[in-house]
Amino acid sequence: MLSALIGAVLLGTAAAAPAQIPLAANLSAGVAPTARPRPLVIWHGLGDTAHSEGMDAFADRVRELYPGIYVHNVVAPRDASASDESRAGWWGSASGLGDDVCEQLGEIPELVGGFDAIGFSQGGLFIRYYAQYCNDPPVRNLITFGSPHFGIAALIPCPDPPTLACTLAARAAKAGIYTAWAQRNLIQAQYFRDPARLDEFLLANEFIRDLNAEGGLDDDGEPTGREHGGLGLSGVENVVAIAFDEDETVVPGLSAHWATIDPDNTTAVVPLKEQQLYAQDWIGLRALDKKGRLHLETCPGRHMEIGGEGECGDKVLQSVAAGAAVAI
Repeated sequence: MLSALIGAVLLGTAAAAPAQIPLAANLSAGVAPTARPRPLVIWHGLGDTAHSEGMDAFADRVRELYPGIYVHNVVAPRDASASDESRAGWWGSASGLGDDVCEQLGEIPELVGGFDAIGFSQGGLFIRYYAQYCNDPPVRNLITFGSPHFGIAALIPCPDPPTLACTLAARAAKAGIYTAWAQRNLIQAQYFRDPARLDEFLLANEFIRDLNAEGGLDDDGEPTGREHGGLGLSGVENVVAIAFDEDETVVPGLSAHWATIDPDNTTAVVPLKEQQLYAQDWIGLRALDKKGRLHLETCPGRHMEIGGEGECGDKVLQSVAAGAAVAI
């Protein structure tokens, strides 16, 4: 079911680690039969765990299709139980989780020379943190599905039935999203970017603000930019960011493409190319775009409705891997 999707996600092969084939290469030609697929690191989404039934099935299918591949499903915090790992998606420090995994991935010998990475929803923000603040070993190609790259303007709904961790986190967030306590202890608060409260956000927030290098405010009340963005993303070979056109979980859904709600018209969304983030190239997205290495794709359906073989995620990734325009 996942064969075509995974075939496109495994963005390159290598006979030895650092010789890598980039995303736009023809995967069916020029690869020695003995070449080993490039390692793959996967970071799960909010409320999930690294070794849930779905995540383990995904990793097992990759190994079945590509014998010898190394697949690492991120567990954060390190050695956490499933319940503690799930809770950590709601409670704690976002940058703390990122730093934990920076240390973890640096200790895995199979990743020396670089790896490709998939981030599902919230996991896409965390793997970006790794790429921008650590990146040793380096992320070669990054794919994110429904990740709120420019933050959220509404809390992500709890699952049905709601977990206790989500219920308590939502209640605490509503009490004061930009309080110092919330910004230290509630994961969603650390990427909550309300355009109507931008001054508060830029003063209180650190995680998503700095991940996008918005910086603080200048004398005119504008983001200063180019502050604390780490390495940015210009060193990644390709970034593939996928949004869902009926996404009501992430608000706005096009945050997956670094879009944000217009503070002067809450029914309108400002796209990436109209943002200072892009115009001033705070984290390298414009540079990637000019090289044809920034791919903003869209799937029909609700949040994380990727589908199986022949469906949207499959088509998007195959088209990008072939360097072709996507036709969904």
